[in-house]
Amino acid sequence: MYGKQPKRWIINTIFVVLLIVVIIFTFSGSTIKLTRLKNLDYTLGDMFRRIIKIQWDFFFGVGDYQFSQGIVHLVLETFAIGFLGTLFGAILAIPFGFLGAESLVGKKVAKISEVILLIIRVFPEIILAIILVKGFGMNAFSGMLTIGLHSIGMLGKLFSEAIDNMDKSPFEALDSVGANVWQKIRYGVLPNILPDLSSITLYRLDINVRAVSILGLVSAGGIGSILTIASSMWSWELLGTILLAVIIMVMLVDFISSSLRKKLV
Repeated sequence: MYGKQPKRWIINTIFVVLLIVVIIFTFSGSTIKLTRLKNLDYTLGDMFRRIIKIQWDFFFGVGDYQFSQGIVHLVLETFAIGFLGTLFGAILAIPFGFLGAESLVGKKVAKISEVILLIIRVFPEIILAIILVKGFGMNAFSGMLTIGLHSIGMLGKLFSEAIDNMDKSPFEALDSVGANVWQKIRYGVLPNILPDLSSITLYRLDINVRAVSILGLVSAGGIGSILTIASSMWSWELLGTILLAVIIMVMLVDFISSSLRKKLV
C-alpha cells in the first residue's frame, strides 16, 4: 500500500528547482547593480548619524521656536484631530449600526445600510482628505472631517455585528411584555453592547491617530505637513525629531487604548 504512494521528496525537489528557476528569471531583466551597495555606508550611514541628532528646541518649541511651531504642539494637534474625528465618526456610526443589524430591522434595511457603509469604506482616507481640503481648506478641520467620515464605514459595520451577536434573551423578554422599539434599544440592546462599542471605538482611535500623520501629505492638519517638508528637504535632523515624537505618541495611545479595552471587554 505504502509502496504505491508517490515519493514526496521527488515532488519537493521539482518544486524547489522550479522556484529557483523562476527567481533567477525574475532578476534577469532587473537593473540592480551590486556596485550600488558600495554607497550604502555613505548614504545610509550619513542619514543614520544625522537622524539621531534630535533638535530638542524644535521638539519642545523653545529657544528660536515658538511653542506653536514646536513638535509637541503639532503632536497635540494630531491627537486632537484623531480623537475628535473618532468621536464624530462613532456618534454617526451608531444609527448605521442599528440600521445594519439584521436582527433588529430585517434583512432588506440591513442590506441597504451595509451597502452605504461599504461605499464609505471604498474611498481611501487620502482621497477623501483631498476632496475635503478642496472644500474646507488646508486646516485641521478638514483632517477631523476626513477621519470622522472614514471611521463611519468601519465602526458602523462592527457596531451592527456587535448587535447581531449579542445575547438576545433580554431583547426577547422585553418583546414578550410589549415594549416598544425605543424601550428595547434602551433596556435590551445598549446595556449589552456598550462595552463592545467602547472597545471598538478605542481600537479605531488607535488607527486614526496613525492615519492623521499621513493626512498631512495633503495639508489636512497635524504633524504630517512638517514631516513631508522635512523629508522632501532631506533634513534628517528634523525628520528624526519628528519621527521620535510620532513614535512616542503612537506608543502612548496604543498603551492607553489597550489598557482601557482590557477593562471594557
